[in-house]
Amino acid sequence: MSAHEAPATRPGLRGRLPDRRQLPLLLWMVVFWCGLWGSVSPLVVVGGVLTALALVAVFPMPTLPPAPRPSVLGCLRLAAHLVVDLVRSSLQVAWYAVRPGPVPASAIVAAPLRSRSDAMIAATAELLSLVPGTLVVDVDVPSGTLYLHALVTGDPERVGDDVRASVRSMEDLVLAALAPGAQAGGAQVADDVREAGR
Repeated sequence: MSAHEAPATRPGLRGRLPDRRQLPLLLWMVVFWCGLWGSVSPLVVVGGVLTALALVAVFPMPTLPPAPRPSVLGCLRLAAHLVVDLVRSSLQVAWYAVRPGPVPASAIVAAPLRSRSDAMIAATAELLSLVPGTLVVDVDVPSGTLYLHALVTGDPERVGDDVRASVRSMEDLVLAALAPGAQAGGAQVADDVREAGR
């Protein structure tokens, strides 16, 4: 070993102590411990703190990359779009339920997403499922594809294009709200939100 090389050190107890980012987890573990004992006496609280520290030291949590900061304006746009979509789709589905005539046909549509983030895919799928008339029935995470059950309310030849356009619009709003910057030239956000080259 040369004189300029630092000797290899083994992580000691200090390297296994929790940092500030784990304080909410520790607090939740203490609250859960007090709930198990049905008491908030000093002895139970101290026991909960010691137990939580021991668990974090023995089973260290993986270090997560910093999450992107949500955009307030993007969240407002997403909320407004969701409210309009909910009202419009609810009225449309209600009309199809009470009008005379046959029940509208339905279709399963595969809609590819650009993001490969589990969080962004889940958020997009959940918001799409909230809107009446569409329901996410399957998610292919490796390829970033949602499979949706959708009512055929317009031209049957265009239902696939219409659903995919709706999914792309919702994904854009979700990314702009929860991961601003992810759409800028394929930039990576927190090593988790990225655009596939399409």
